[in-house]
Amino acid sequence: MIEVSLFGQVRINRSDQQLILSSFQGIKPRHVLLLLAIHLGYPSSKERLADALWQGKPPASWVSTLEGYVSLLRRGLALGSDPTAPSAVLTCDHGYMLDAARVSVDLHTFDDLLIQAEAAGRPDSLAMLTRALKLADGEVLAGERNAPWVIEVRERYQQRVCRAAVKAGRLALQAGDIATASRHGQLARELDPLAEDGWQLVIESQWRDARRSDALRSFNTLRRLLERELGIAPCRSLQQLFAQVLQDEPHALTA
Repeated sequence: MIEVSLFGQVRINRSDQQLILSSFQGIKPRHVLLLLAIHLGYPSSKERLADALWQGKPPASWVSTLEGYVSLLRRGLALGSDPTAPSAVLTCDHGYMLDAARVSVDLHTFDDLLIQAEAAGRPDSLAMLTRALKLADGEVLAGERNAPWVIEVRERYQQRVCRAAVKAGRLALQAGDIATASRHGQLARELDPLAEDGWQLVIESQWRDARRSDALRSFNTLRRLLERELGIAPCRSLQQLFAQVLQDEPHALTA
């Protein structure tokens, strides 16, 4: 089994050793691997790969060049030390894919856990979201050049992690776990400083933790940030929460 980790620095672990990215002999062969990993189990056409590798302007000889890159990957991802061993890189109609039966990718495990969490009851949902968030350790494809496809994938998962953190925080707060709710709210706020859901978790956690002054300061910080960056006021639910914190009334988590 080959494990590909794309959260944080890219890591590739085969059952018998950790593979070194430099062994794939260049940036573009590595990027082919990363593109196939992102679309694990689904074919990527040669045209699609070429468009990403050369940003829409492939050279005249791109087909043979791409096939050469894939040949390097086949050897690097052989399922064993024997050079004749089968590879995790498969050829399909007009393109390539990674064998999902022999390769796991943390992004896809993360996505699967989010799907399972949606269908689960409250305690199981929180446990699955917590597992997913533990996988999301660092920026996706950290250290890779900022090609358009890298930026797109990075931003997509930043949003998914932020939403998962908010959901986990709400469930934790409903369960009375203020510390966990606060931690998830802080994560959401770090990922997206303008994410009002994350701020709401932080503010309510501070209030429930008998830190009323901190909650009021956090709201005022958010209010200034939204005014400066977007020219808007906090959403209605946050303003209602602020009023309740001011009055110090009991408050149930806003859905």
